[in-house]
Amino acid sequence: MTRLERILSAALAIIVIGGGGYAIGRTTAPGASLTEPRAAGSAASTTSTTMDMGGGSPTTGPSGPGSQPGSSAAGYRNDALATQIAQQEGTQLAADSPTYTPAAQTRAAGEATPTGATQDKAADTVTFHTDTVSFNAVSVPPGGPDMTFRIAGLVNPTLVVPEGATVTVVFINADTDEAHGWEVTAAQPPFQFQPGTAAFAGAFARGLGDPTVAGDGTETITFTADKTGTYQYVCPMPGHAQMGMHGAFDVR
Repeated sequence: MTRLERILSAALAIIVIGGGGYAIGRTTAPGASLTEPRAAGSAASTTSTTMDMGGGSPTTGPSGPGSQPGSSAAGYRNDALATQIAQQEGTQLAADSPTYTPAAQTRAAGEATPTGATQDKAADTVTFHTDTVSFNAVSVPPGGPDMTFRIAGLVNPTLVVPEGATVTVVFINADTDEAHGWEVTAAQPPFQFQPGTAAFAGAFARGLGDPTVAGDGTETITFTADKTGTYQYVCPMPGHAQMGMHGAFDVR
């Protein structure tokens, strides 16, 4: 279990409150996990005051108060709840980043052209031509669109890497009030509320919190893209991939 999963398991539960609204609370069960909403009056207990987040909605149907997810998390979407979770974790994780990038350097990191790569701005694609791949991925960069990644000066570009390449990613969370992470997954749009596990061992940068005086939270990960296919890089925070925080990751 990753640190992000442990944090969500320990801190968050989604429950239904009267009228189909949703809330988040802190569970008392040590093994609790981020799950579908429970019926009001169920055995799930909380130790913090819950906050009504409005109605959730299936991704395949209309949203609005009173709509409820089915028997699993599949198809469930609630942007307000996803934002609340990310804001809470952004605060809690602010001082818990492996390293930090000075804020003055973050914009340049998101614009940097990777070595051994070519860009096609019209196609929003970055293609790597060597077996050693390295790039920066900045979430919600300064002046950039919300719920996006900036890589090589592009927004959520398609990344094309050779099969067997060793991939190093410097992930920087530049969002001022929400936690974000970076992960390569086999899941494809439309995504579930939780987008899935990493497709390659090590292809996961955990959720990083809000910036501090030290700078923007940063984590460097390395993995091997050892199987051809079309994958997606996503923010693994609940609901963020559904809100547009993803791009294609093609291994050829």
